[in-house]
Amino acid sequence: MHPLVEQITAVTPLHPYFYSNEKWVVGVSGGPDSLALLHILRQIVGPKRLVAAHLNHKLRPEAAADAHFVAETAAAWQIPFTLQTYDVAALAREAGLSLEAAGRQARYTFLANLAHQVGTRLIAVGHHADDQVETLLLHLLRGTSLRGLRGMKLTQRLPAELDGLLLRPLLYVSRADIEAYCRDHELQPRHDETNRDTRFRRNWVRHELLPQLVAFNPQIKRNMQQLADLVDANLEILDDKFIDAWLGVLNDIDEDWLALDRPIWQRQRLALRRRVLRAAVRELAPQAEINFRTLEQARLLAEAKGSGTTAVLPGGLLLEIGYEEMILRRDTAVIIPELPQLASDESLTLPVPGQVALAHRWWLEMAVLDRFNLAAIQHNPDPWTVYLDAAQAGSLCLRPRRLGERMQPLGLNGRSAKLKEIMINRKIPAALRARWPVVAHDDHALWLVGHVLDERVGVTAVTRQVWRITCHPPNWTET
Repeated sequence: MHPLVEQITAVTPLHPYFYSNEKWVVGVSGGPDSLALLHILRQIVGPKRLVAAHLNHKLRPEAAADAHFVAETAAAWQIPFTLQTYDVAALAREAGLSLEAAGRQARYTFLANLAHQVGTRLIAVGHHADDQVETLLLHLLRGTSLRGLRGMKLTQRLPAELDGLLLRPLLYVSRADIEAYCRDHELQPRHDETNRDTRFRRNWVRHELLPQLVAFNPQIKRNMQQLADLVDANLEILDDKFIDAWLGVLNDIDEDWLALDRPIWQRQRLALRRRVLRAAVRELAPQAEINFRTLEQARLLAEAKGSGTTAVLPGGLLLEIGYEEMILRRDTAVIIPELPQLASDESLTLPVPGQVALAHRWWLEMAVLDRFNLAAIQHNPDPWTVYLDAAQAGSLCLRPRRLGERMQPLGLNGRSAKLKEIMINRKIPAALRARWPVVAHDDHALWLVGHVLDERVGVTAVTRQVWRITCHPPNWTET
């Protein structure tokens, strides 16, 4: 057995796939890497478990000849072959992508669809150790997170919509060893001359930057590969901690918005706070480019005291920062809060007894109590139920707050406070204050629903009749 085949079969994470009965879809361009990969896998798993797949990008005059070469090679090795032709240049124009990005998207879509057709999830590509070093350098030049320093993984799940498992059996094999393997087995791979065009960033890294780094430090490639392995191992720990943090912070999620518990988020370590914000953006805008500076600005706003601020994030997203929650939403999303809101700015007469509907299926219920327990009322623990002295309350209405309005909260011995300041102190989200329900009569507010009762309508020992008002959430049923 060739030493390179022994090296690859010794990679234990690949053993479950080598020794299972699943088929492998192998991406084969015809170059040294993919040709050697197909030849090696034929020895390890056998030709019957392989499907050679070639995508003609229609970018070079030699593309048809490359496809013909791969088809003939697969036939000679008794491996099934599938060819697809795709106009990558048109995809790049339509999607606003570079040719490299469009080609990558087209390839993985083709390979994943083919894997689904043949009843497998295993997709093998020829990325090798030098590709890994080039990828890490590209990420560093562009600016990256820890995930970028992980580079490519030996096994990696494709995005959910593609539903496949990407395998890179050559990831720890150098380009020089692959080319030596081709010579040893008299393989005659195709060579893409565009791979020498340094106008492409990866080619510039390969042919100009990396040789200079190797001249400075001959161990640079090995050091970069070790860095990727170290980061990958440490990220596994961070990923586990992130899952716990995410589940603890996520309050609710919908198609166009999600809600995060701000106090719990603020108690996380810095790395996890950043990961949670990045993951939240990914949930709503998976294709968005998230740069460090933009994310940091949002993080600093969310960590500061106060509320009512909004951060603009990639993908057309807004992060609205409240006291208890942070709402990340598309700028066109309509949020249905889990808190009461008025359906309009109009003032409504409250029937006693009776019921009045609020927005989002909340509702108020008014009842008359001729008999009551004063001690129980004075120690009422339910913020969504209040008891009013009927004689002091008079006719009631339901409306939003008024500009500069004040009330005398129960327990302040007649001192008044601005309704706006009460809302801030009670940490009512800024976005919900304008239509927060207020029970009032003509002169002043009587109940800031769920929070404060005016002491002038409080039940006392001389009260003869009590009105009870309860704010019910959606789907409330009496138990």
